[in-house]
Amino acid sequence: MKRFDSVEALFADLNADDTPEIREGSTNIYADLGRLDTDEMQAKATLVTKIGQAITARQLSNDQAAAALGLTLAELGELLAGRFRGYSVDDLEGLAALLDVAGR
Repeated sequence: MKRFDSVEALFADLNADDTPEIREGSTNIYADLGRLDTDEMQAKATLVTKIGQAITARQLSNDQAAAALGLTLAELGELLAGRFRGYSVDDLEGLAALLDVAGR
């Protein structure tokens, strides 16, 4: 463990120019993270966002939304929490169509 003679020395070490390079991101976080399936993941995220917005706009309870989508409450919660890797774009488009949001 490194020891410092003073608080000033500690702060000087903490403020040393060893911070990681900061880059401006793109509009696709999946591309920024270096994923290979960037377009697919972005499309899924967009569809899930639209599904969540439609549920809110229609003031559906979680029970009502899950029933309308043919999902369990747990599945709906996982989906809206961003854990949609197990769904295909077609699956999510089908769910969105149930709420009439796919084309919006």
